[in-house]
Amino acid sequence: MIINRRKFVKKTLAAASIAPFFSNNLLSNLNLIEKDIKISLQCVSFANKLMSGEMSILDFPKIVRDDFDIEAAEYWNIPFLKKRSDSNFIKEMNKRTSDNGLKNTIMLVDLFDLKKRESKSISHLDKSKRIEAIEEHKRWIEFAKSIGCESIRLNLWTKEKDPLEVKKVSQEGLNQLLEYSTKMNMSIVIENHGGFTSDAGWLVDLIQSVDHPRLGTLPDFGTLNFCIERAQSNNPKQTFSNQCINQYDKYKGVEQMLPYAKGISAKSISFKENGEEENTDFGRMIDLIKSYSFKGYMSIEYEGALMVMFGRNSSDYLSSHEGIKATKKLIEKHL
Repeated sequence: MIINRRKFVKKTLAAASIAPFFSNNLLSNLNLIEKDIKISLQCVSFANKLMSGEMSILDFPKIVRDDFDIEAAEYWNIPFLKKRSDSNFIKEMNKRTSDNGLKNTIMLVDLFDLKKRESKSISHLDKSKRIEAIEEHKRWIEFAKSIGCESIRLNLWTKEKDPLEVKKVSQEGLNQLLEYSTKMNMSIVIENHGGFTSDAGWLVDLIQSVDHPRLGTLPDFGTLNFCIERAQSNNPKQTFSNQCINQYDKYKGVEQMLPYAKGISAKSISFKENGEEENTDFGRMIDLIKSYSFKGYMSIEYEGALMVMFGRNSSDYLSSHEGIKATKKLIEKHL
């Protein structure tokens, strides 16, 4: 903590030295601007290294602080699958978080059985499978809480085609989970992440119908994140292709989700020569977010690493470090 304290002292002294030249109101406004939107880093940005064993999730807190000078970390449940019940691991994770002066925010929870090619979802029409999914999410709420996170992101994946039926069972599942998460002082966020959740109108209607202070959205910039329906894949190793046959406008979608946002996922994949992201107009998106007076963390989620993990050519993407730095530079430019 010595390094971080030194940084804090330097910043404090610097602010004090210029204080006489500003009015109290201006200083107050500068402080508010600084606090409104802060940057965090999602560990999915290192997906290929984490899944290959090249990098340990225990290394993440130090990397967030030392390599990128970012103050908050966001997590993904997959690297923790074998460590969730390990008290020594949890203790060490918390120590490293504290040593690096980090704040842990959200844990993305994916409950997907690769062998059966199906997910455990609280939106499953089969009641027994819904209950199983609810109980499994409770365990992840407990774990996320144990390492200092404030919320989990869950999925509402389902093969059901009736939006009203899915809304009904989702309400039931969310109400049960929220009763539990509230006792744990934890929130639940829903990301636009395929299926009905990619239809921002449907998702907002669900959020409004549940009407719980511990329930919110996690708007994601990803184009495919707003794909309501993908074409089937010809690749036997993939269930779906990247071809979208029912695309929701992502700028409209983010705008609809913002009033309920408890976080923002600034997804990036590839970049133009001028540093702008190829798939999303970051300037337009960030202006939209600022217009809604969003206060909280905007998380860098560089997906190039995930593309490589799924077999894409690594030469087509920046490395994790380069991709994260490019995204951070882009966010800071438009903030």
